[in-house]
Amino acid sequence: MKTVVLSLILFLSLSTAFAQADITFEKTEYDFGTYEEKDDTLWYSFKFKNTGTEPLIISDIKTACECTLADWVKKPIMPGQAGVVKAGYKYKGKVGTFNKALTITANTMPAVSHLTIKGVIVEKKPK
Repeated sequence: MKTVVLSLILFLSLSTAFAQADITFEKTEYDFGTYEEKDDTLWYSFKFKNTGTEPLIISDIKTACECTLADWVKKPIMPGQAGVVKAGYKYKGKVGTFNKALTITANTMPAVSHLTIKGVIVEKKPK
């Protein structure tokens, strides 16, 4: 009987230890292609799902620079539920190729995930 109880305790301990949130993105990179320069911001919504067994909490998203923006759900995402991380690039006055990273910190293993947005901004054509 003692062996059965100890085995049950060990099983429950291990299953709890491995319970965690897991973030699975549909894609981790987005190419905006080519855009003409203007006073605007490009946005893309990276869709994800919590494929883990615990609520997913995104605690922070670091962007590459001030020209890169991030917006995300601040509430826990339950297992099996979906969410969105919005990535933006402010391209006012910027011409050329861009390739910007977003670093996501969450209660996942590993704790850090990466997203990338890229594209090309060309000079506005005179009218």
